[in-house]
Amino acid sequence: MDTDRHWLAHLLGRRLVFVMGKGGVGKTTVSIALAMAAARAAKRVLLVEVGDCDAVGRIFDEQELPGSPRRLFDNIWGARVNPRAELEAYIHTHVAPAFIARRITRSRLFDYLLDAAPGLKEIMSLGRIWRWVVGKDDPLKQRFDLVIVDAPATGHALSLLRLPRQLIAMIRFGPLVAQMKEVLGMLENHEQTCLVLVTLPEELPVNETIEFYPVAANTLNMPVAATFINMVFPAPFNPEEISCIRAMLEETMGSPHDPCRILLETARRDIDQRTVQNIYMDQIRSHAEAGGHMVEIPFCYTNDLSLNDIRRIATSWPTTGGPGAIS
Repeated sequence: MDTDRHWLAHLLGRRLVFVMGKGGVGKTTVSIALAMAAARAAKRVLLVEVGDCDAVGRIFDEQELPGSPRRLFDNIWGARVNPRAELEAYIHTHVAPAFIARRITRSRLFDYLLDAAPGLKEIMSLGRIWRWVVGKDDPLKQRFDLVIVDAPATGHALSLLRLPRQLIAMIRFGPLVAQMKEVLGMLENHEQTCLVLVTLPEELPVNETIEFYPVAANTLNMPVAATFINMVFPAPFNPEEISCIRAMLEETMGSPHDPCRILLETARRDIDQRTVQNIYMDQIRSHAEAGGHMVEIPFCYTNDLSLNDIRRIATSWPTTGGPGAIS
């Protein structure tokens, strides 16, 4: 299989994709673009938000995502993980009689427990994602072909994904451990689950991305299917043109107000911006084996990306041939 050509089909062939990266690098943009690409391939896609941000809901229709899947677009549904609701459901399932469960969930102590207990929100979040992936406890019987998780910033997301193994080692038996073993099996299934990393061609996010590659492989045992480099400036000039521009700048050194000189300075700034970005993109490419397929996303000259902007990003990715082709 030509992985350079078929990387997108291979990625979307999974059942669960976590989109991760430093805060502000464009995780939500990539999550939605992947969902649109999968929807074009006739897949039923669930976009899941974890954490306090509600970026997906705002981009689609400026409404907060509900705790159960709601249709957002053709073949795309969206939902937000609600750890409190998940803990309530868990207590009502495992605590009897029912009136005791109700008293627990309605007490002030319940809210304190949810906020203070280490890892409790993460446990409930992972359990909910797992049930969406396997189609368990779904009254609408909606089994999704692909679940894409717009994960929180890298540090929080790492804690989320490390938790099942830690809990299994600590607690060792019981219904919670049994469920965490199933969750861990899902996370470590390389054919079904993968990570997608998003970064900017800048020092801090690139360093964080490179540092995460061995963590994904050795600590999480999860493959990185692709690394998206967001907000890449255009490269409007070829090497010969760049040499010519620099030579002309030298010739007009004594004419700072010359209109030609001003245009040349503008061109040089564009060249310098792209040159700096190339340094960081080369650093990412040097880890291609660990980082999966490398995808550049061009800089969009707008403050707020629309659905149409994101659709254009998705349709710029390579198409594949054969049955179920993405086009």
